Amino acid sequence: MVSVSHGYGVASGEVTIPDWRIFKARERVPRLIPGVESFGEYQGSGLTDATYLVRNPGGQVVQVSRLLHLVLSGIDGHRTVGDIAARVTAAFGKTVSSGNVEYLLDNKLAPLGLLAGADGAAESAAAGQDQAILALKLRRTLVPAGGVQRLAWLFRPLFSPAVVVAALGSLTASDIWLIRGRRLEPAFRYVLLHPLLLLLVLGLAVLSMLFHECGHAAACRYGGARPGVIGMGIYVIWPAFFTNVTDAYRLGRAGRIRTDLGGVYFNAIFALALTLTYLATGCTPLIAAVVLVHMEIVQQLLPSLRFDGYFILADMIGVPDLFLRIVPTLRSMIPGQPADPRVQGLKRAARVTLTAWVLVMVPLIAAELAVIVLNAPSMARTFARSLLVQAAAVTAQFGRGEIAAGLVSVLSVVLLVLPTAGLSYILLVTGYRAGRSLVAVNRRRPVLRLPSAAIGLALAIALVAHWGFLPRINSQAMPRASAASNATVRQPARVQAPVLPRPSRPARPAARPALRIRVLTPVSASGFDPLASPGSDPSDENDALAQYAIDDDPGTAWQTQYYLGSPFFGGLKTGSGLILDMGRRVRLSSVTVTFGPVPGADVAIEVGDNDTLAAAALPAFTTVAAADGVGGTHTFTAARSARGRYVLIWFTKLPPAGLGKFQAEIFDVSIRGRAPAVRE
Repeated sequence: MVSVSHGYGVASGEVTIPDWRIFKARERVPRLIPGVESFGEYQGSGLTDATYLVRNPGGQVVQVSRLLHLVLSGIDGHRTVGDIAARVTAAFGKTVSSGNVEYLLDNKLAPLGLLAGADGAAESAAAGQDQAILALKLRRTLVPAGGVQRLAWLFRPLFSPAVVVAALGSLTASDIWLIRGRRLEPAFRYVLLHPLLLLLVLGLAVLSMLFHECGHAAACRYGGARPGVIGMGIYVIWPAFFTNVTDAYRLGRAGRIRTDLGGVYFNAIFALALTLTYLATGCTPLIAAVVLVHMEIVQQLLPSLRFDGYFILADMIGVPDLFLRIVPTLRSMIPGQPADPRVQGLKRAARVTLTAWVLVMVPLIAAELAVIVLNAPSMARTFARSLLVQAAAVTAQFGRGEIAAGLVSVLSVVLLVLPTAGLSYILLVTGYRAGRSLVAVNRRRPVLRLPSAAIGLALAIALVAHWGFLPRINSQAMPRASAASNATVRQPARVQAPVLPRPSRPARPAARPALRIRVLTPVSASGFDPLASPGSDPSDENDALAQYAIDDDPGTAWQTQYYLGSPFFGGLKTGSGLILDMGRRVRLSSVTVTFGPVPGADVAIEVGDNDTLAAAALPAFTTVAAADGVGGTHTFTAARSARGRYVLIWFTKLPPAGLGKFQAEIFDVSIRGRAPAVRE
């Protein structure tokens, strides 16, 4: 046994070891965590200096300088710090001491989670933890790496240039055929009327998402890299699929962009396969699935968040961490401030593109968050009302044994809750981080504390006032005084008015026995579509069902068509309605309408003499009553005098009628007013 002391040597017959050998024996031997892998130099980089990429055991890719890359390359678990320093000095061309290597290990590589401690774990407790709001969390493997690589090898031929051209050309031709044939809207209407088919379409959309991930893996394998697992995680708060293709960083710029586009390319192939299956079988729901797949393609190509479009842009300009450079870019744009090194170190083209992306995305995201904050109370009320309606629908449908419809309603509840929860999470985290940053700034600069507090208080008061939570003293007191004065001045005039002018007209009351207020019965009813041209068929608004609104049967109803995506008729028109022919000119007193049970319809009552069922007739009508958010039975009281033969019940907003669809119903109409007696 050999013992070592700090002196030149020890007595008692022990072996004496020179001082340099004592240092050598105790010199540090660094080790990498198992799984750390170097990708070499980043090809197609937008940085002015050479950048090297290293993947940590968690699958994250970090950028390091050439010097750090040389240090990492020298760590093999056996070399000491001195040996590594000698190797780095020879390769770097400048002297690198053992102290320099020690500093780089402790202050650069350890915080990245690349070095192992005495127990083999990462030396940095924070290593590998991604605290970004938009990071994918709670990842779980669905297909292991071995299975993914076999699938990638199977689908790899689809990236042959000839196959790509043929597939995209065929998809373009099929899309033109579907649009010109006007097959899309009827397919959606048919699916929305059959909950079981709607579940089938949604299932095909999920299958398309999984096939999308296979496209990323196949493109990665086609370029020569090795794809990892296909799994599922939580993106903010939504479930999302993912594919580990970090090995694609070994590839050049073209190979990485091919990998980014592989997902939407496989979506295109999936949509083409659905269209071909429709041609063979005539199954209408497949067309609706094609539309959903195209919507997924458009969403993935957006260069916001962390969709495929974000990674495509990052690989095009050679900057793999766009989100981390937003704040440095904004800071560098402040006049008088020096450029941040993370921006100054970019090539000109990369810097211009990154700045343009920041100037577009930051205002858009800020505007969206501002709109959400400003309208938070109304959005909360709408969410609560919709949630109650959907919950009631779930209970009723399962109670009647309508399993498919009940499942669709459950899915509607999920799709209603998840976006709301996600937005709430983003707002809370963003507000917390902004507050924490503001506190940190005020600690560094105490002179800013008072202005910050004043501005924060002013913003809070303005926001609460905008929400309507503050009492409006002036707006409440003045109208009340005015109303009181009006009551004291005008009331005597109302009492005297019948006495003064009317004695000179004694015969007029006896001449109007037929103009008293009574129930008026419509002669006929028709659907009113403002998009229809004169002389066209008005059946687009279910004209055949219009008589059900005036048949005095509460079990029958007229309905508008379904509209998707927006209660404002899907953005297709400004409104639609039901027009009633009274048979003669009338003056309305009130109109009582029994709508469907779900509130949310904005309705106006119009009177006119034009029976043209087209948009040109609208200016000829006069609005006599209106109400917003109605549902069930509602009475419209005429607020102004107007005569006309036709009464138009005009919808400008539709109530919800299920998953992403909107539709209005009228079960019964009761009209009271004045009209001359009908002469036989």
